[in-house]
Amino acid sequence: MKVLFLNPPFHPLFSRESRSPSVTKSSTLYWPMFLAYCAGFVEADDNEIDLIDSPAMVLDLDQTIAKIAEFGPELIVMNTSTPSILNDFKVAERIKNDLGTPVAIMGTHATAEAVESLEMCSAVDFVISGEAELPTRALVRSLRGDHVDSIEDIPGMSLRTSSGIKKNPEGPKIEDINTIPWVSKVYVKFLKDCYRQYFYGANLNPLIVILSGRGCPFRCTYCVIPQTITGHTFRKRDPKDVVDEMEYIYQSFDEIGEIFFEDDTFTAEHKHVKSICEEIQKRPTKMTFSANARADVQGVLLDEMKAAGCRELCVGFESASKEVLKNVKKALKSGNSERFMADAKKSGILIHGCFMVGNPGDTPETLKQTLAFAKELSPNTAQFYPIMAYPGTKAYEQLKDDGRLTTTNYGEWLDNEGHHNTTVTTENLSSQDLVNFCDQARREFYLRPGYIITQGIMALKNPKERYRVFRGFGTLVKHLFRKHGDTDGNLEKSEVVK
Repeated sequence: MKVLFLNPPFHPLFSRESRSPSVTKSSTLYWPMFLAYCAGFVEADDNEIDLIDSPAMVLDLDQTIAKIAEFGPELIVMNTSTPSILNDFKVAERIKNDLGTPVAIMGTHATAEAVESLEMCSAVDFVISGEAELPTRALVRSLRGDHVDSIEDIPGMSLRTSSGIKKNPEGPKIEDINTIPWVSKVYVKFLKDCYRQYFYGANLNPLIVILSGRGCPFRCTYCVIPQTITGHTFRKRDPKDVVDEMEYIYQSFDEIGEIFFEDDTFTAEHKHVKSICEEIQKRPTKMTFSANARADVQGVLLDEMKAAGCRELCVGFESASKEVLKNVKKALKSGNSERFMADAKKSGILIHGCFMVGNPGDTPETLKQTLAFAKELSPNTAQFYPIMAYPGTKAYEQLKDDGRLTTTNYGEWLDNEGHHNTTVTTENLSSQDLVNFCDQARREFYLRPGYIITQGIMALKNPKERYRVFRGFGTLVKHLFRKHGDTDGNLEKSEVVK
């Protein structure tokens, strides 16, 4: 069966698979990783597939439709996100009107609002919840006429039936994730011509994104992917298989800055990290990698990671307030962050620090403390952002129950340029207060003379860092000096398809 996997067009550089889907202020563009994993899994089941990433391929809607028609799929599986969902529905409607092809949607929003999605868009035929691989394979098998259970009974599938919309509960997660084909082989086959388009502001580019494990054992209330897609049971790939794929990547692309492990928490199990590092060091290929991590990794392991080629870790410090961290179930012990940063700097691993405001318990004073904390920790790069609470998360339900969401209209989650449009208030802080703080925090953090000198020296000494520094800062500086409110404004429904 011919199945096409689509990351639909929207704003240029819009990243659906980001944990906060948007157009970023550092020109980041995420790989369509979960979409590609699903594509590879379905292809391995004797299907012919294609994958179109319209933002990376710089395709508008007309060009996307033409490319779909050229392949002639019998099913289209389309990725979605909350901020883009109205646009995504319009793309589905255009597909149905022009091509008549059945459309299934997947992703965080599809998982959280399966029934609502079917109610809102008649062009959507199927909604796939949770990890998409098993439900999508079952759907394809049923559509191609294999002797399997009815589509109506597929776990994780929502659809219209003669008696109305039916939403099936999710089935079990894939226990042995070593059975999922390497996502990098999908990248090589379908995205190699545009792989330089993917840019992460804190990382060496070009970069390739893979997973070493799925699921996060931690319970942070705001983190959308574990609560909708991957779950809270950490499932690990075999370290040898991980490093085999890393070697394949370095052999398959003309130039690689680094490999990024987009696991929810790469360091969730320290023994697993240690095993991967030991396996890397057995290989002749010199490899550079970065990953998402928690601020609880000990210095000994950081040293081992550095020896194996770890360049940078992305870490959610979030807040200086113990009360705020407790409120969002960010279980970090007092002093962990400071010790971690000291050990990371000693080991030579760079840190990208994430700081989030607008959580329960935040006040003007806690925001000031968080900015001071960020400057004290002084990671290599930092991002400051108001909480974006997405459907499917405990944070969303809490804020909705407390009356702290300023809107539930998905068309108002982005401004006219595709940047985040803050949808949260607190008792003491308006949405605009949160935006203003983040703008000010970025200015104060990035315009420190010592910081600018350090980044300049890094760019001069290391050609691989130079592109990251100049491109990221070149984009960011446009926003650093922009007046508050210059990018405010809601995304009109008539403008959602570009």
